[in-house]
Amino acid sequence: MGLALAAFVVAVTAWWLATGAVIIAARRPVPDPLYLLIPASALGVAGIAIALATASDLSVASVYGAFFAALMIWAFHEISFLSGHLTGPRKKGLPAGVRGGDRFRLAWATVRDHELALFLTGAVLVFVLWGAANPFCWMVFALMWLMRLLTKLNVFLGAPNAVSEILPARMAYLTSYFRTDRVHAFFIVSVVIVTALMTAGVYLAVASEDPAAITGWSLIATFAFLGLVEHLFLVLPVRDAALWGWATGRTGSGFIRRGTGAAGHLQSSQEDGRVAKRAAPVTG
Repeated sequence: MGLALAAFVVAVTAWWLATGAVIIAARRPVPDPLYLLIPASALGVAGIAIALATASDLSVASVYGAFFAALMIWAFHEISFLSGHLTGPRKKGLPAGVRGGDRFRLAWATVRDHELALFLTGAVLVFVLWGAANPFCWMVFALMWLMRLLTKLNVFLGAPNAVSEILPARMAYLTSYFRTDRVHAFFIVSVVIVTALMTAGVYLAVASEDPAAITGWSLIATFAFLGLVEHLFLVLPVRDAALWGWATGRTGSGFIRRGTGAAGHLQSSQEDGRVAKRAAPVTG
């Protein structure tokens, strides 16, 4: 029980701090966003090195090392996206009246390179670490990728409170691709998937006797739980970024005012110069 509780505390704290750190980095005024890419690249390389170093050792320390390695690699991708360097060939808003397949095609063009980079990184991690004694780096990365993918599909298909102040103003054009006038049925599918992953993680942690396995599956279960929480942020009148007011510099109520809705809250955020959509949290 102690190992599982420790893993829960570590995962939640890492999620909260890492998301805030990425927000600060992405919103930091710099002469050129390229400056953000340099430390982010170093972080990604360090994450890969730690993943390789811990792959052959299944101990509690190595599992934590693999977990943080996945976060470091993920942080590189987040910063490269938020800085505008690895997004997609389209960097402007959705034209009025575009619907259906054309809307999806244009939306995909805004995030294509980022999505392909995430997929290829995950594929490489799986290829290199498959069969390793410590598989938790690629497992954590794959879990974050899946949860992010589900979230993106939900904000595209329909999530009424998919509003956040997390992304910098340079990425504000992404907000035009999301629907906030309904909850799409895919939301239920997503919740079922994430809940199943969380349940599987809990079961494997409880069924394990090895301390390292208990720690690893508890980390997986906790991150799946956090993914479920982030999904709920999409439909409940709660500002997810209220958790990171210290990073966004935005204060005020954590609730979206009834009657204002996502659109009104988005307009308020735009006027503040702190516009964003969950295009993820982090966090992932």
